[in-house]
Amino acid sequence: MARNKKAPGHFERRGRGWRWRVCVGGKYHRFTITTLNRKEVERWAREKFDKLERAHGRQLRGLRVGVKMVDLLTYFEAERLPRLAPNTQRAYTGSIKSVRAFFIDRLGDLPLEDIEDDMVTEFLDWRRHHRLNGDEALHGRTVEKDRAVLHRLFTVAQARKWCKGNPVTQETTPEGQDSRQPVILTTAEYHALLEACPDPQVRLFVLFCGETGARCESEALWLRWEDIDFDAGFVTIVSGRGGHRTKGGRSRSVPLTARVREALKAYFAAHRFAAYDGVRPEYVFHHTRTRRHYQAGQRVRSFRRAVDSAVPRAKVLNGTPEGATLPAQWVMHDLRHRRITTWLAEGKSPVLVKEALGHADLKTTMGYTHLAKEHLRALVEEPTTATPAQAQAR
Repeated sequence: MARNKKAPGHFERRGRGWRWRVCVGGKYHRFTITTLNRKEVERWAREKFDKLERAHGRQLRGLRVGVKMVDLLTYFEAERLPRLAPNTQRAYTGSIKSVRAFFIDRLGDLPLEDIEDDMVTEFLDWRRHHRLNGDEALHGRTVEKDRAVLHRLFTVAQARKWCKGNPVTQETTPEGQDSRQPVILTTAEYHALLEACPDPQVRLFVLFCGETGARCESEALWLRWEDIDFDAGFVTIVSGRGGHRTKGGRSRSVPLTARVREALKAYFAAHRFAAYDGVRPEYVFHHTRTRRHYQAGQRVRSFRRAVDSAVPRAKVLNGTPEGATLPAQWVMHDLRHRRITTWLAEGKSPVLVKEALGHADLKTTMGYTHLAKEHLRALVEEPTTATPAQAQAR
């Protein structure tokens, strides 16, 4: 056994490899490295020595050492997951299953400090071709969602000082996977969609989401009568009331356009003082009749089926011929995209748009750059007014 000047510790040849012994903090560690390449052995030993020293430093500061993925998932599911909005919890639960299947069942539950960025790449490649309940390849959006959840998990681990860095930071959306492009309705298509909703309550719901940018099921359908201030012209999106949280986790005020304000007033006059079995409904969007799965006066949980049935009637997608393949499918959440897009296209302050939409980061707001075609005409249209010099130049 001999001391190596290029790497800490002592090395000893053993068969087709090396045995390495090093002392850190008064404790000896022994490892067997199965390679004959001396430079590779020295590089591995230096990296391992750095990790051991960091772990010893953490011990001296009273921090946990050797935290594994199973510990992180257990903590996150018990402490962090319940704080998220219900829909977000369901989305995270699916991604956590895939993280558990790969990093615990497949890799053997390594300590967080030993998980490198190449393992994250391997996880995304594996996930793209492995469903947890099927054989077909996953859509790129699902893989990207799993990447985002894994990034969140390591961010939590970093904050609790269970690992030094976040290995997911360097890994971006996998190449060859196109992210979904939201369908931004033109003004004519938007009006056609509203007219195609035969039920006045469904029409008001679409109008409210389209004019305020509220999230459809996690915000708009939780609206109560006291949240609307007709005099000031604002609606309050409340988070934390009765155990319900919005995605951002904080309440906010959103200004009402004249159109949705008048529509809410008319709806208020017709339904605010209605009573079902002597009880007045507290939610704006409530069932007016009793059916098998709900009772009159209860909060509506979804208008998805009603809105989806209105889409073909409105020919929302610009009258696309039957049988044509559409590049993207319109969904209700695209109403929120349209609201942000139109505000930004009209030159509204991104900071104010951020506050109205409840984004935590301005970068999120500025990410909504999918402008409708009608807004792009401004690039080639002639100015409405021009100076004499400009007119002469033309």
